Amino acid sequence: MSTSSNEDDPPEPTGAVTHYILGDDNTGIAIAEQLRASGYQVATVSEGPSSATVPTIDGDPSSVAVLSEAGIEPASTVVVATRSDRRNLLIAQLVRARFGVSRIIPLVHDPDRFPAFDEAGHEPLCVSTVLSEAVEEVV
Repeated sequence: MSTSSNEDDPPEPTGAVTHYILGDDNTGIAIAEQLRASGYQVATVSEGPSSATVPTIDGDPSSVAVLSEAGIEPASTVVVATRSDRRNLLIAQLVRARFGVSRIIPLVHDPDRFPAFDEAGHEPLCVSTVLSEAVEEVV
């Protein structure tokens, strides 16, 4: 559980991190890099690949200790972006219950599971729906 760094890492954000991407795949990295490029103070929490441009806390995003180390607090915005809908819902619930975060955006891969996330009070984003709408626009 440590922050990844080396001599070539980008400088740390000048302000406190306000957006956290919790996940273990390239989707989370892409979201984090886009948010950072747009000027947000962002960090990732992941056991998987890390970004060359976004600070990453190495560790399990479902671990309270890791999330505490990352600095998640009630004013944070959290995007939960693992490959598993069940894990995304579990982490979203954990973040709300343990850290009091009110803005949680879990990714949902199966559109049939979207209502469960919505009913839990989160702001779910259905990856399948967003991708299919983007393809339709291109076609």
